[in-house]
Amino acid sequence: MLEIESLCVHYGRREVLHRMTLAPMQAGRVTALLGPNGSGKSTFMRGIAGLIRAEGRIRLGGKDLSSLAVGERSRLAAYLPQSLPPTVHLQVIEAVMVARRAGEAVSAECALRDSTDVLEELGIGHLALRYMDELSGGQRQMVGLAQALVRRPAMLLLDEPLSALDLRYQFAVMDVVRRETRKRNIVTLLVVHDLNIALQRADDVVYMRNGRLVAQGSVMGVTTPEVLGDVYGVETRLEVCPRGLPHVLVDGIIGEDA
Repeated sequence: MLEIESLCVHYGRREVLHRMTLAPMQAGRVTALLGPNGSGKSTFMRGIAGLIRAEGRIRLGGKDLSSLAVGERSRLAAYLPQSLPPTVHLQVIEAVMVARRAGEAVSAECALRDSTDVLEELGIGHLALRYMDELSGGQRQMVGLAQALVRRPAMLLLDEPLSALDLRYQFAVMDVVRRETRKRNIVTLLVVHDLNIALQRADDVVYMRNGRLVAQGSVMGVTTPEVLGDVYGVETRLEVCPRGLPHVLVDGIIGEDA
């Protein structure tokens, strides 16, 4: 599990995350990090990944991540940024093999086998011989996910993996993330802006506002009109469809005259 205690990040003299302490996040569950723009979600993810200096305790499976060398930490925690790196003229299978061999001495045969396996698991084996600079945004996002998973991390950190994707790929990526999280029994955190997709595909949620924790728990356990009003400043209704999936309806902005 992932344990976070008194997480604090400064940009210069400005404190962006304010001593955030969360309940342990369990392996095999997807946790969505939710909140308005500027609430510190991406900073939170980058702090956990070790990409920026963060104070506090971050423990994964009992290991203090801040005490680990950069290479070991990156093997445990795979981070997929909001903006993928510029495309290169590499075949997909080559790009995934590069990720498999990063920071670990494995043979070309092993890297090829593992890369082929993860592409098939994600349902994109047919893209193996395509070039990265020929792919659509959704296809590139799936390949980025393959590059993260092929490293066999204990934790997966996804910063807005659905950005710029069409509706089909949004649900495809979320379904893959949920399935692989359970199959591999890893800790998965992701930042999502579409509230309904998050509530319908994540197991747990962390609500943030102004760099502070507002609420944390299971989707239906903590998502209430009161919490959503506090976090987003909107009046909402939470309904459940016949399939048992939650859906948020926004009636208006709090404090705005009718």
